[in-house]
Amino acid sequence: MNTSKYTIPYVPVLDALDLSSNEIIMEEQSLRLPIMHNSWPDQYPYIPLTAVDVAYTDTGLYLRFLSRGKGLRAQYGKDGDPVHRDSCVEAFLQLPGDERYYNFEFNCIGTCDAGHRLSREKNTPFTATQYGYIGRAISERAGVLFERPLGIHYFTVSVKLDFKIFGIEKPEEIPATIKANFYKCGDDTTIPHFASWHKVEAPEPDFHRPESFLTLDFGKRKK
Repeated sequence: MNTSKYTIPYVPVLDALDLSSNEIIMEEQSLRLPIMHNSWPDQYPYIPLTAVDVAYTDTGLYLRFLSRGKGLRAQYGKDGDPVHRDSCVEAFLQLPGDERYYNFEFNCIGTCDAGHRLSREKNTPFTATQYGYIGRAISERAGVLFERPLGIHYFTVSVKLDFKIFGIEKPEEIPATIKANFYKCGDDTTIPHFASWHKVEAPEPDFHRPESFLTLDFGKRKK
């Protein structure tokens, strides 16, 4: 039985669209979650305006991050790089019965750092094959590194996480729920910041806290 107050809509038409052209569908039919909680306001008072849209299909989980804030940074262009130092959005996900969790971190040009973790220190980094299951579409130019310390900037990162990443091969294997938290950070940006969807209980910025994850339901699939 689904018990969460947050339900991820089933939107099968997304599989027929290119990631770069699903904006209207995600805007109208997804679950939108604000990434605006500041767990460390004394150390890092600034929070960019950020949200994530979430939906799913028989083949994967769709995320569309939107962020607007001061400055924009993209200095890492290779998957596996420490993109949290750039203008970065993140999804941490945990399947039922798995003591480990997945972290997916994207800078504003779509570079991804991902792994399957027990903790920040205990990580199994993604292989090239696994990175191949992560679809990406961005508002910036892929692979073009830059630093824009001045002004207000807006960017989007649209993502499809193929269910094969999680060992799910068939629609009937999709679980009823998933635990998650979503983040916005930028360790080396003009104004370092650390925001989350759900609050994080920690003395300093630390997103590797599965106890902060909330449960999301997968909405009913139409037959």
